[in-house]
Amino acid sequence: MIHNLLHTLPVSLIFCTIVMGFLLMYERKKHAREAKRRENNFWQRENEANFTRRKDISQLPYIKIPYDSLPFIQNAHGEIAEYQKELLSFKDSKLLNLSGLSNTDLKLMYGVANLPELSQYDEACTAMYRTIANLGSNLAKEGYHSEAIAFLEFGLEAGSDISRNFYILADEYANAGRYDDIAGLAISLKEIDCIDNSFIGSITENVDEDTGKITYDFTVTCIYVDASAADADTTETDATLAE
Repeated sequence: MIHNLLHTLPVSLIFCTIVMGFLLMYERKKHAREAKRRENNFWQRENEANFTRRKDISQLPYIKIPYDSLPFIQNAHGEIAEYQKELLSFKDSKLLNLSGLSNTDLKLMYGVANLPELSQYDEACTAMYRTIANLGSNLAKEGYHSEAIAFLEFGLEAGSDISRNFYILADEYANAGRYDDIAGLAISLKEIDCIDNSFIGSITENVDEDTGKITYDFTVTCIYVDASAADADTTETDATLAE
């Protein structure tokens, strides 16, 4: 029996090796076919896009900055003055949030001739989002809390996906005891194209023994979706609420 086992074991190993080799070859060819199919689909769409005629873009959802209602600080100095001036510079700009759309998508939807303009409007919109986040951050730092909230809330209403806009606004809501608004903020994250789901993962109450002040540590979990991959990525963000 031992003699037979010694003779059959190498044969089994060789057989398994051959099978594994075929499986690896199959998987490699399968992935190669899928990659080729994706490439062919891309070039087919790109070719169609490059022959799409110009379409009317005058009625697209351009973003209007409500300059009259936003609480600009009079006689501001330093970075607040700088970012307020920067925000005012968008007054005559067309702002359009085209996140989640590729150049091929834009050409298919609106025509290849409109791509330069649309790209310009999208870039201006992204720059405006950054300015809003920076302005809100500096307002909060300098103690202009209600003003910071107003600007940051506008950023979200306008479709900003700048992370600083979210977490500074969450801090400001916490400082103001606006816990329901924090919950709403976590839910609103789902509206961002790259986020599949978001929720408050945990809340821990902390009581200061000396002052009796109550704070809450919480985590907001976001499940991100990569458009180029099948798998989702999960990230947790920590924050603190004060009561």
